[in-house]
Amino acid sequence: MVDEAGLENSQKKEKLIREIIQLGRQVSRVMGEYVPDAWMELSLSVAQLKSLFFISKEGSTNFKKLAEALRVTPSNVTGIVDHLVEEGLVSRQENPQDRRMLMLQLTDKGKALLASLRERRAEQVWAVLSCLSEEQLSTLLQGFRFLIKAIQECENESYKCE
Repeated sequence: MVDEAGLENSQKKEKLIREIIQLGRQVSRVMGEYVPDAWMELSLSVAQLKSLFFISKEGSTNFKKLAEALRVTPSNVTGIVDHLVEEGLVSRQENPQDRRMLMLQLTDKGKALLASLRERRAEQVWAVLSCLSEEQLSTLLQGFRFLIKAIQECENESYKCE
């Protein structure tokens, strides 16, 4: 026998989750349209920008790992990295453990570029949030706290929280 109250609560929860995901997508889309100038000024392809973010996240990586992350062949990564090196955003270093392998790292210029993009995004968010009331901000803050707690709890559960 199916518990009708449990089923109804489960359906309500699923509906809320779908709406939250939809609104999250809408926020991303609207914020992307809000001030795209920081991204439009870049002389980088999407693959080059993805590479910068991946190298930044890793701290240091090699061509093979970057190719896997981008889902391209290592030979395709060569052209991407060549452009980033020419722009002074990435450096190639010999790997001390394996001299045949080159390691990729962001240069100070590459770090500054990503920091600038992040700062411009933070300024966008600040401008939008400043339009909310103190009560609305408190509610949003509480929601983010709940979300972060759920993420932390679910990390070890492969995102299958009940």
